Amino acid sequence: MIMLTALKFLYSLSLTFWVGSIFFFSMFAAPSIFKILTREQAGNVVSDIFPKYYMVSYICGVVAIASSIVIIYFWSSFSYRSNILRLAALFVMIGLAVYAGEINRPEAHKVRTEMRSFQEDSPEFMEIRKEFGRLHKISAAANGAIFILGIALVFLSAYTNRE
Repeated sequence: MIMLTALKFLYSLSLTFWVGSIFFFSMFAAPSIFKILTREQAGNVVSDIFPKYYMVSYICGVVAIASSIVIIYFWSSFSYRSNILRLAALFVMIGLAVYAGEINRPEAHKVRTEMRSFQEDSPEFMEIRKEFGRLHKISAAANGAIFILGIALVFLSAYTNRE
């Protein structure tokens, strides 16, 4: 029973850290950084934070998936709908995090760096800025989906708690 409690704790901790990091960064850190610093300075700070931010996502995702699989294998069943939903949501979440962090983020960084080589009022700058905006929307949508799925999983855990 101690092992089951420890695994449930790891699952809950990883999920709440993951969702909490998204909430904190999106609602407090990023807005404050962009409010206080110039756009370029704020972009530099956020670019420095993002690899760590996504590493938290990867670690939390792996811990949540691994603990869920062990709990399901030893103490539950893969046939329960809630277990299938939990694992599916976790795999979607980690997939979105990897996409946002390993594919979208480097592309956005490249475009942001390219933007710096043009005057802000030039047509080239405006075109590149549009591409950066598109990449930013993809990142925001991915992180928003991860956040919503994470909240749903926190609710599912509360709903299915049998203690």
